[in-house]
Parts: sequence; C-alpha cells; structure tokens
Amino acid sequence: MRKKRKVQERKISVPGLIARSLELPVDVLEGLPEIELLGNQEAVIEHCQSVLEYNDQVVRIRAGRLTLKFTGRGLRLRTMTGDSIVVEGFFTSVEFAG
Repeated sequence: MRKKRKVQERKISVPGLIARSLELPVDVLEGLPEIELLGNQEAVIEHCQSVLEYNDQVVRIRAGRLTLKFTGRGLRLRTMTGDSIVVEGFFTSVEFAG
C-alpha cells in the first residue's frame, strides 16, 4: 500500500496577491525591509522608519513590521536618507524581531 502525501495549502496574504498581480515586490506592500549584507561589515537597509538605539556596539532600527538589531564592534551609521540606512562596522550578530 502506498501512503498518501498530504498537500499543504500555502496561505497567501492579500498584499501578496496584489503584488503578484501588479508585478510589484511583495516587501513593499507588506511593509518588509529590504536588507543587503556585504559580508559582516556593511548592511544596507531600505524601507526603514527610525533608529531606536545607536552606539558603537548596538544599532536597532525600526523597519516596517520588524525591528532589526545589529550587534558588533565599531558600528556606525554611514548614510541615512529618507527611507534607507547604511550601517558599517564588524557585525557579530543580526537579530530580527517583529
């Protein structure tokens, strides 16, 4: 006898459906940040609202529905624009909370 495989249904959010139909990135409609890590020494975060904590060992950023926490040594904010931030330094951890 063969065992029947259970097919899992994927739940798709309304913003996800709209993004697909309009061919837009899902992160934009769902309020998710776009994060680009360059090794463990630079991070470019787009779609962020504010800096919650900043010193040379910890940087916490509010980005959409998430809070991002970079921990390390010699951390600094190299660039801040209207909705993006570049964090530099030596990262020992990156945490996501939301």
